[in-house]
Amino acid sequence: RIGVRTGVNTGEVIAGDPAQGQAFATGDAVVVAQRLEANAGAGEILVGDSTFRLVRDAVSAEAVEPLVLKGKSAPVAAWRLLDVQPGVAGVMRRMDSPFVGRSPELARLGVELGRAKAERTCRVVTILGEPGVGKSRLAAELVASLGEEALVLEGRCLPYGSGITYWPLVEMVRGLDVAAALAGEPDGETVHGRILEAIGRAESRSRSDELYWAIRRLLEALARERPIVLVLDDIQWADRTFLDLVEYLSGWSRDAAVLVCCLARTEFAELRPAWPMLRLEPLSPDDSARLLENLAGPLQPAATRELGRATGGNPLFLEEMLRMLVEDGMLVERNGRLQPLTDVDLKRVPETVQAVLAARLDRLDAEELAVLQRAAVIGQVFWWGAVVDLSPATSMPEVARHLQALVRKGLIRPDERTFVGEDGFRFGHILSRDAAYDSTPKRLRAELHERFADWGEARVGDTVEFDEIIGHHLEQAHLNRAELAPSRPSGSALAARAAGRLARAGRRALTRGDASAATDLLRRAAALAPSAALLFDLAEAYGRLGSIVEAEERYGAALEAAVTAGDWRSEICARVELEVIALFRGEGGVDQLATAVQGALPAFEEAGDDRTVARLLTALADAYWWRCQIVPMQETLERALHHARRAADERLEADTAVRLAYGAVVGPLPVAEGRRLVAGAAAQAGEDTSAKGTLLLMAALLAALEGEVDEARDLSERGTEILDSLGRRIVLAAMSTWTSAVDLLAGDIDGAELQLRAALQQLIQFGQRANVASVAAQLAETLIAAGRNDEAASFITVSEGAATPDDLHAQIAWRVARAKVLADDDAREGERIAREAVELARKTDSPLFAAESLEALSIVLAAAGSRAEASSAAGQALSLFEAKGHLVAAARIRTIRAEARTASTQG
Repeated sequence: RIGVRTGVNTGEVIAGDPAQGQAFATGDAVVVAQRLEANAGAGEILVGDSTFRLVRDAVSAEAVEPLVLKGKSAPVAAWRLLDVQPGVAGVMRRMDSPFVGRSPELARLGVELGRAKAERTCRVVTILGEPGVGKSRLAAELVASLGEEALVLEGRCLPYGSGITYWPLVEMVRGLDVAAALAGEPDGETVHGRILEAIGRAESRSRSDELYWAIRRLLEALARERPIVLVLDDIQWADRTFLDLVEYLSGWSRDAAVLVCCLARTEFAELRPAWPMLRLEPLSPDDSARLLENLAGPLQPAATRELGRATGGNPLFLEEMLRMLVEDGMLVERNGRLQPLTDVDLKRVPETVQAVLAARLDRLDAEELAVLQRAAVIGQVFWWGAVVDLSPATSMPEVARHLQALVRKGLIRPDERTFVGEDGFRFGHILSRDAAYDSTPKRLRAELHERFADWGEARVGDTVEFDEIIGHHLEQAHLNRAELAPSRPSGSALAARAAGRLARAGRRALTRGDASAATDLLRRAAALAPSAALLFDLAEAYGRLGSIVEAEERYGAALEAAVTAGDWRSEICARVELEVIALFRGEGGVDQLATAVQGALPAFEEAGDDRTVARLLTALADAYWWRCQIVPMQETLERALHHARRAADERLEADTAVRLAYGAVVGPLPVAEGRRLVAGAAAQAGEDTSAKGTLLLMAALLAALEGEVDEARDLSERGTEILDSLGRRIVLAAMSTWTSAVDLLAGDIDGAELQLRAALQQLIQFGQRANVASVAAQLAETLIAAGRNDEAASFITVSEGAATPDDLHAQIAWRVARAKVLADDDAREGERIAREAVELARKTDSPLFAAESLEALSIVLAAAGSRAEASSAAGQALSLFEAKGHLVAAARIRTIRAEARTASTQG
């Protein structure tokens, strides 16, 4: 007898094309298999760890000592195969609980839709389960049960990552007359324009929050006549921006019955654990048997049991197995039912889904498989013309016939979505596409990805959304080639093409305020072809996400790249941005930032780079803001506004105008003039609803300072509603110092405390250190007004700890609050701290900060018995409040002084 030694290992290999007589395979998986064979005894079979993990439930095996194999840096785990159990799945699927049927789940969806209709709200349900468990089928059953009762919109997230941010929206609105739906709606034209931006039919100008608002308004308009059921398939592929959109719709939709059904794989639960989940478990044996009867008619009990066991209760796997049996001739269609022609033999049927799909591919003829592989490279949805273009010239005439054959075999199906007039198809499910893609050699994958990118470029040119798709294919072409030949010269050119597409898409995302998508796209672009400019944009995207550490790292990399390349412009900008980040991290200073900006400005002014000049001036204005030097801040912003207009940068111009209005609130400009300035800025805000909301909050505080409490609360509510509708929660949290001040001036201490506590929690969560300091100090003042000094003291400590040395407002605010708390218990210490606040306020040109410091000083002096000094401080505070036009505070000081004079006379 011949003593056979066998080694088995699993993994990707570099293989020749058998059709061309290249019957070879190489790679790490092959090398390990050869080493296992060499270490096996006569008659033994050793399997690698990756193989054992795939077959562990179908074999008896014992672990051997980890093997030290030539060419491997670490010992390799191996298993000695003892026995194989025929017909047992290699990996048994988990059955956490029996699945009785889908009636309860369908009823749950009906209840959710009923609640949406009764409450006129948006309800979100995530149908969660493993691939093939029946998520799409459940959604289809819901849709079928509704008939004309609801408007059904469907969209699918592509498996390319976060690049195709709003692709589901493109599919949802296809076939809708959006303009007609919005006719007569308030802001209908604005909504329509932003929808066109989101789907790539207009230049991106709007931020993500503005696009969210427009999408919500469109759905609300569509839902006026009947409820909407929105089915979002493969939501696990969606990027964070699109997931945030779903949350926004759930939280902010008004007077619209909308049910959002998100279909996701099980791992999605880890991404958004708070979303309402409807988990689909595998079918029980009884339910599997009923499904088999529906699909194939009565089968022999043994075949039914074996099919149920082999598929583990997964409906899709059951369907795929049946299709394979039909292709094998074991089942035939008679009178609309599948009937067994012979005994069903499952020994030849693979034991896992991947094996099922791979076996189906193996049964295709070579030309059909080649067509399917080319389709798989394109994606789950693909186009006839693209497959033809990717095929060899001799095979092009036969592509149509092979596509129709693949439709008949159930691997693909026609798809209504077209691509510039092309007939579309889609794989029956993503697993079929993945199996076909995985069966494609990497060398061919690389070639096909590049060729499809060429095909797409020839047809869509610079179309916005397709930048991301074409960039993905060029990226995959490069990555596949790099794995096969890392030093190939053409790789750098391909990487540059991919990076160009991805970078352009990323910059567009950054322009519209979609920092999440921008970060993903720019990160991938920078990995392919890093440059100072690209790294700078990536850093900016991270900064907008609030990822300060990542932003600092990328600015550092941009600085290094700029120095190496001799790119002085990028070098200067990177140094300035690093100073800004250092300031926010509490590691830098205003002087360093101002010096960096002032040193950089002349070069860019001389070069005529108005956009960069405007940005640098805005950074310089931030330095003045931290020091509460409002007049030079506004002068600097006026210069920035001039350059932003010359650069025709509308967004930068709008942002600068809003910053100018900030100065009207705390600066020396009288309240009456400030209200006119804010009103003028609001009139010029155009369609920028976020700016309008922010300006309304400024107007509210100014009105409250003049004692116009009802008007102030109305303005505050309107501004808050606008920012709420846009999902600008962090902006509202940061501005809670102003909105709560309106409540305090209106006498609503409880309302002020409630919103400040919520804001502080949010700001701490998002690491907003500077705003934490200001809000904590304001919360302390609110608690002092409520007579709860002990509670106030703890928040004063929070403010003191968060305030950076250069943040003069926070440094003044916590001292003012602490002085008031100490007035009754330690007036002398309170006086010392109050005088520190007064001295700090003198470094600013804010009459409000100076007056508040002097008012605190007057309180502690009065408590210490220094009535003359207290009266003098109060008088100075009164003059400042009157000059600013803070009529409420001025009246308060007059009352306090009058009471003090009365007490002195009586004494």
